[in-house]
Amino acid sequence: MLNEVKTLVETAVRQQDLLLSEPIDLSRGEDSPLYGVEGTIDSMTLVSILVDTEEKIRHRFGAEVHLADTSHLPATATPFATLGTLCAYVMNRLESALTAAGAEALAN
Repeated sequence: MLNEVKTLVETAVRQQDLLLSEPIDLSRGEDSPLYGVEGTIDSMTLVSILVDTEEKIRHRFGAEVHLADTSHLPATATPFATLGTLCAYVMNRLESALTAAGAEALAN
């Protein structure tokens, strides 16, 4: 499942290239900076990537994830800093959503 999530996230990032003056550099793999101090994307591009990823997750796994909601994270967390941290964050949110959906199904 992790490889599928990585592919979905990377696809969402790559789709933004069509709208940007310069493509997002992913040459450093999971260490590629996205957002923040070293990042190359602005907040609007980040939101577009998150929404696109949410839609891809919903389509592929049938799970609702809300990636822009970071209220549950410590203030020092930076889930959007690199491709790797974004993938890990998406994976964590997906696992939580699938666990919650399974628990809800068992309760009914």
